[in-house]
Amino acid sequence: EPADLRERQKLDLASVARAYTYSSPPPRGFLTLVSDGARLVGAYAAGPEAGEWLQQATLAIRAEVPLAVLMDTIQPFPTLSEIYLKALQELGARCPDCLTAAQTPYGATLGA
Repeated sequence: EPADLRERQKLDLASVARAYTYSSPPPRGFLTLVSDGARLVGAYAAGPEAGEWLQQATLAIRAEVPLAVLMDTIQPFPTLSEIYLKALQELGARCPDCLTAAQTPYGATLGA
């Protein structure tokens, strides 16, 4: 694993409300996000419709969207893709510098 991968956050699908309206018992699954400290550099998931909730991560990685911008994105509720925001929040809690160091697409530091 490259040394520049700083933080990794795994979140269980049962942590989102939609899992409880999807089936009984709630479906099993997870989402893992990998960050270099400023942006996502990887993501993987397993669970029902995982391909649909991974699309945001795919776009964010390809477009090099800062973590702070991703956290400011409104997620539909209740949906299984809500796991994406929850994983970002957990990642931010484990790595507060990841969010304050993020740059907007226009070059201004967020939170300044």
